[in-house]
Amino acid sequence: MKINDEMVRQQYIAKYPIQQLFSAPIEEFLEVHVFEKGEYICEELMPPERLYFLVKGKVKLYMIHQDGNVSLAQYYEAGDILGELEFLGIRTQSQSIQAVEPSVCLALSFQEHGSLILSDAVFLRNLSKLIAEKMLRSVSKLVATQTYPLENRMAAYLLEKEGEVGRGNWVRVSLTDLAQYLGTSYRHLSRVIKHFDEAGWIDRERGRMRISNYKALAEKVSLMQIE
Repeated sequence: MKINDEMVRQQYIAKYPIQQLFSAPIEEFLEVHVFEKGEYICEELMPPERLYFLVKGKVKLYMIHQDGNVSLAQYYEAGDILGELEFLGIRTQSQSIQAVEPSVCLALSFQEHGSLILSDAVFLRNLSKLIAEKMLRSVSKLVATQTYPLENRMAAYLLEKEGEVGRGNWVRVSLTDLAQYLGTSYRHLSRVIKHFDEAGWIDRERGRMRISNYKALAEKVSLMQIE
């Protein structure tokens, strides 16, 4: 949903200085879009018409395969950019992006401001860096999925997420999404979580987990470090 309140728009622009990515003055063109949990930023066959700068919240990227199966490819959080491939003319009709939690984006319309953005060398350089960082994250995830056991990957995920919410706090988890994200089955993931629980490495309640033995999980993650 687009927010038309100018005071709110200015507050977001002041708090999240997207302008620093550009040399051209774009602040007056920025829109504020709010997405509720479960709402789609873009869906299959309906590519985005805007360049989105995610400034608050978390979204997930789905890949839809030709056989109809759906895979959770990646999570994106504040600081990530969405719709950049479509902006560059690359068709991604098999992808959908959905808000995992209430999320806010600053947005620029392709149609109205595409020419201005494409002529901005500073932004194109920054965009190249952001795309490269995304690619490296995807490659690292793929390598980990193909190389390391699920226990190691699960430990890394929990340590990363608890680092975001604060040590000792609960991490909210959808096992269905997490199984897709880690490239495993729901059943296999459930067995690993049960093992973590029985070993005293985590506490768990319905829909959330909390680390209780950092040393054990850190040892699992240390085996994944690249020399």
